[in-house]
Amino acid sequence: MKSLGSTSEQSRIYNERIILHLVRRRPGISRVTIAEETGLSTQTISVITSSLLDQGLLEVSGKVRGKRGQPSVKLSINAQGAYGLGINVDRDHISAVLLDFSGHCVLSLERDVPFPTEQVAKDIASELISEVKARLQDDWVKVKGIGFAKPDYMDAWLDSLVTDSELRMDLARLQAELTYWQSDAFETWLASETGLMCYKENDAVAAATSELLFTQGTQVRHFFYLFVSIACGGSIVADGECYLGAHGKAGSFGLIPTLSGKHGRWILEALSLSSLKRFFAHHGQEYPESDVAWQTPDVVRLIDRWSGEVAEEIQPALSAVIALHDPHMIMIGGRLPIVVVDQLICHMTRLLNQQSVLPVPTISVAQHTATGVTMGAAVLPLYETFAPQRDVLLLTTNAK
Repeated sequence: MKSLGSTSEQSRIYNERIILHLVRRRPGISRVTIAEETGLSTQTISVITSSLLDQGLLEVSGKVRGKRGQPSVKLSINAQGAYGLGINVDRDHISAVLLDFSGHCVLSLERDVPFPTEQVAKDIASELISEVKARLQDDWVKVKGIGFAKPDYMDAWLDSLVTDSELRMDLARLQAELTYWQSDAFETWLASETGLMCYKENDAVAAATSELLFTQGTQVRHFFYLFVSIACGGSIVADGECYLGAHGKAGSFGLIPTLSGKHGRWILEALSLSSLKRFFAHHGQEYPESDVAWQTPDVVRLIDRWSGEVAEEIQPALSAVIALHDPHMIMIGGRLPIVVVDQLICHMTRLLNQQSVLPVPTISVAQHTATGVTMGAAVLPLYETFAPQRDVLLLTTNAK
């Protein structure tokens, strides 16, 4: 692959995305301020913003009166200008989220199902898509695509990740059925079912994309996202973009071996909901199902013990992430209960401060936790269509 530079059309598209991104972060911004922030000429800003207003992606949200001349308009994102639909198939549920163009969650749906097979997934996805269409009615045409997020290796490590006693009785059959997820068949089916372009990423990358695009406040441009569900994975965000690597596998934190193998040979086994449930069962403690149950003394002691042991198992891998990536922050998202994440962060921070020569980044809970990956899936079509990615500027061709 070699770069061939950019055309005027590519530059225009990139500038449109830069302006949309700026307006998203600065609602009510004026054309004059946009020109100052971007370095583009006032004429270019005027032409592009007029086009975006005509497309319904921007709206006038007020006026700013200057010292002289006509007042300038305030520009904001038109929330109803576009939508992104996301489907997440995970090892314990299937969910859907509809986001408007401002990033607001219009509709969120979820169905619990352990290790969904092809037909179960299609039945539930069809139901969720029908509910979204009924909600949008004529605005369905504004949906820019469907994002699909799922874990990598859905059919692997079942002996460690399956905790349901009935499913464990026939792991061979379950594994055979789950080989379906090794192919691209489901995303092809989603595109056919909806008539939309389908954008696919693994769950960690999708969740990191959501944080990248919609986190409030100062944007962190270099962070490592750690997604913990039935298993776990990671995603690298470098200079404001997800870095995927040569084979799309960069950030695969779960595929690093643990320190001792006490909670599983691989991090994806040890740092997981499955690991936590196994730990509770091993100590004769029923897994908590309510906020009150998570606060009982026996449960609190088990949380602290599990968090400390798992933090020790993954500390060398975290040190490697810090050394190789040098992130400003490590974010933890996913489906671990917040009380568990808080203890895990305490132990991780303590161990890293003891072991690391390099500065230890802040470790924090992601803004979107349980819903982050589905929101991330819904973000994918909006991100691919409207985010200012540098690749937009480059024509590429396969090298001879």
